[in-house]
Amino acid sequence: MRIVQLALKALAPKAMAFERATRDPMKAQESLLLKYLSKNRDTEYGIKYHFSEVRSISDYRMLVPMSDSESIFPFVERMANGASNVLTKDEVIFFGLTSGTTGKPKLIPVTKFSRAKKSETLDLWAYYISRDHPGVLDGKILAIINPEDVAFTKKGIPYGAESGHAYKNLPAIIRGLYAIPYDVFRIKDYESRYYCILRIAMGQDITTVATLNPSTIILLCQKIEKYKEILIDDIEKGTLYQNIDVPAEIRRLIEKSLKPSPKRAEELKSILKDKGSLLPKYFWPRLELIECWKGGTVKIYLKELPQYFGDIPVRDFGCLSTEARASIPMGDSGAGGVLAISTNFYEFIPKEDMAKRQKRFLLCDELEKGREYFIIVTTPGGLYRYNIDDIVTVRGFFNNTPMIEFVQKGLNAVSIMGEKLYESQLNEAVNRAVEKNKLLLEFFCACAQSDKPPRYAFLVEFDGIVSSEGKRGLLKSIEEELKLENAEYKYVRDAQLLDSPILKVVKHGEFERYRAKRVMEGANDSQFKVPELTSDENFQKNFIVEEEFGLE
Repeated sequence: MRIVQLALKALAPKAMAFERATRDPMKAQESLLLKYLSKNRDTEYGIKYHFSEVRSISDYRMLVPMSDSESIFPFVERMANGASNVLTKDEVIFFGLTSGTTGKPKLIPVTKFSRAKKSETLDLWAYYISRDHPGVLDGKILAIINPEDVAFTKKGIPYGAESGHAYKNLPAIIRGLYAIPYDVFRIKDYESRYYCILRIAMGQDITTVATLNPSTIILLCQKIEKYKEILIDDIEKGTLYQNIDVPAEIRRLIEKSLKPSPKRAEELKSILKDKGSLLPKYFWPRLELIECWKGGTVKIYLKELPQYFGDIPVRDFGCLSTEARASIPMGDSGAGGVLAISTNFYEFIPKEDMAKRQKRFLLCDELEKGREYFIIVTTPGGLYRYNIDDIVTVRGFFNNTPMIEFVQKGLNAVSIMGEKLYESQLNEAVNRAVEKNKLLLEFFCACAQSDKPPRYAFLVEFDGIVSSEGKRGLLKSIEEELKLENAEYKYVRDAQLLDSPILKVVKHGEFERYRAKRVMEGANDSQFKVPELTSDENFQKNFIVEEEFGLE
């Protein structure tokens, strides 16, 4: 442990250099951009867009167009099939996998260089944590991640969840800090996976909990009450509960690491007797910090943490995606982080400009506090002026560099639990479900609904009479098709982070009544369109619902 703490202290000079750079962010940004373009000027993309002619940010913006997952797909596809020197001169060692707007998963190239640059930002984030919470590494880290679920392109390049890949390939000295072996996350049955996480972690001295979505932490805590006696018995005997679905090879790996711990079991029994419940704030007394997202739609779950953990500070992960790590939170207050100006080059489009033909592209020294922007990145991994489709807000400034906070996915997407569901994906899923069930719809809209756990409510007005069986069949088909269309939706559903959706059948004529109302209020009759997907729960109040159907 002492070695790790010394390593973190060694990061202090890098942190000081970063803070100096924030005084003149555009100097750092232009230098970084020109370095990346010079490095990749002889690539296929660099030749096509004349990287060799770029001498300034203005040149870059004039010569290189904004890109997105669809426009770079042909380049990435060729890289996946073995082509080199396409977007970057560096060899691609991995493809991060994330959801795409058209249903096709996005492959994001990862190189040794891009991984190292991303790690530099992570190192700074860890430095500020260790500075503020020096005891955070005195015990174990309870980190919860998505498994890598690695697959391979035709040319043998691995792809999968980047977080799982990084966790699996941690250096040995760092891996020893983590409480949960990687193989636990490979357990397909989520109830069994959660049990194994609790079984291992509750027997250890946890000093920090880290996972992207706070709802995962809440869900884990809720499982304690269900399994408390079994967990204590397992800890006492050094066993792993037999009535859970764990593959034999993973069970052997877990059981090999377990030892009887009558003392720890007695501590847990005593807590249960004295307090009436087993809560992390009682059995992990040295816990110093929770690390998770704090912005966007997850804020509601932060309010539930104190009942399980007491007054434990929470540090945001920052604006983090497969494409880029864009901010570095320096404190526990709020969800804002300093723009990671030493890792990526950034441009920002005001939110209100995104639907316009003529968009303003602003640099980081042109942003205003309290305004919302789409973030456009140029990365060390070969993405150029790339629209991540994330909206951020400016919370303030550190020196002269903006502090940004994630607000939501793009205007046509909803992300309740990280699923990044796009309207286009929903449209494809519903069309296939309607065709499968041979139904006709007058109106359809999916609305986020903040139950516990949250879920989607599907508002439907049918064209014609439909039986109860037909309505339930449609709901089942939509759920199945959404899981096929969006892998991240399937993950959050299977992981119990999202509850099963419900179908709300609205009264006949409601769509036309709503349309007429909106036109009377000034909406363009010829261009009027009801959203097919919305995060606005109040939208449901515009319609009279006659029936509700669930999957169960």
